[in-house]
Amino acid sequence: MERMTLHERVINETVTIMNAVFSKLDVSLIIKCIRRSDIIWQQRRARRNLRQPEKHQLNWKWLFNEYRKNKPQNSGMEQAAYVFCLNNLQQERAAFLLTSCRCLSEELELNALENFYRKTAGHPLKRNMLYYSLCLMVIYAEVLNELGILKKERVRFVIKDVVNDDVMRFYISAAPLSQVSQEMECESTYYLLREYINMDLFNINV
Repeated sequence: MERMTLHERVINETVTIMNAVFSKLDVSLIIKCIRRSDIIWQQRRARRNLRQPEKHQLNWKWLFNEYRKNKPQNSGMEQAAYVFCLNNLQQERAAFLLTSCRCLSEELELNALENFYRKTAGHPLKRNMLYYSLCLMVIYAEVLNELGILKKERVRFVIKDVVNDDVMRFYISAAPLSQVSQEMECESTYYLLREYINMDLFNINV
């Protein structure tokens, strides 16, 4: 059996803790690492969107190409891509999330997030996608800190390439985030996000 790299251990523990959080909250979601089948599914979805264009669709084909090209030994950047699924027999995909860790500059980046839920009442991601994404990022920072990869207190949390001004306004009104001057990105700190997501929730033994 092939041994996991240190960052793969971080991702694995992050996913395990986040799923324990969903279970504790009684939220009908699970999160997994993105697989090839998820990428193929998204590329098919993107082709459908070309026939029925919608505004501000993220270019996931380009994002995944960049994700696969990244070589941590050269760039110093580690990446992780996740899929949120409904916790049912079909495990229907509900959202994708792409993150990066820049250890040298002590930055955790939320590069792209997009949900695909049907507009049905009571969907667990409705109005919660940002919250759960930031929960994941704080857990990620906690695990990185525990393994001595970076110091959580010094981490700069960044949401990169916010798609438009309306989304930016929502982000900074919904969470302790502030817009970076002249940039379509916003930032926060570990302590602000820790308070926002109520860290008592994460006192979970897994």
